[in-house]
Amino acid sequence: MDWIKSILDKHTKENGTVDLVEANKEIDAEFPKNAVPKADFNSKVEELKTANETLTGLQKSNKDNEELQTKISEYETKMQQLETERAEERKTFTIKEALTKAGVADVDYMMFKLGQLETDKDGNVVDLDNKVKALQEANPTFFKPADPAPGQPNGYKVIDNKLQGGSGDPNPEQAATEAFEKALGL
Repeated sequence: MDWIKSILDKHTKENGTVDLVEANKEIDAEFPKNAVPKADFNSKVEELKTANETLTGLQKSNKDNEELQTKISEYETKMQQLETERAEERKTFTIKEALTKAGVADVDYMMFKLGQLETDKDGNVVDLDNKVKALQEANPTFFKPADPAPGQPNGYKVIDNKLQGGSGDPNPEQAATEAFEKALGL
């Protein structure tokens, strides 16, 4: 109620009387800022009372039902366990996928060689690409060789030794058919 005192002090005249008309106008203007109407206050008190009664009733009804509380705690524990397992499976899958893309011949052994990897808050493996590259450099025999550049033949090259009796025929299927028909006498 200090706000009313300050308004009254402001409208007090030199002779000690108060200008009630001006003080009343200012109090009416300041009232909504500093006070709550009685109807609003009473409705909030009723809502609070109803909420407390509901809460008390729920607590009483659940107090007797310890089995329900036990089941809830068991389900919460199981849910946390399943979330942990899911995060571990996701991490394993991500690592296996990265190793497979890198061309690893023995994924399980390379996972063993990687050891424990840390994950960020989203469950992604931290710095996985660099760790796979380092693993590839340290163990090149476990990785497939990189694909050759475009235009270069892949693998072994055939060397034409120009042996006699070789066919320089560009269509070997047609040549084989002709040789077969000739042998049959057709």
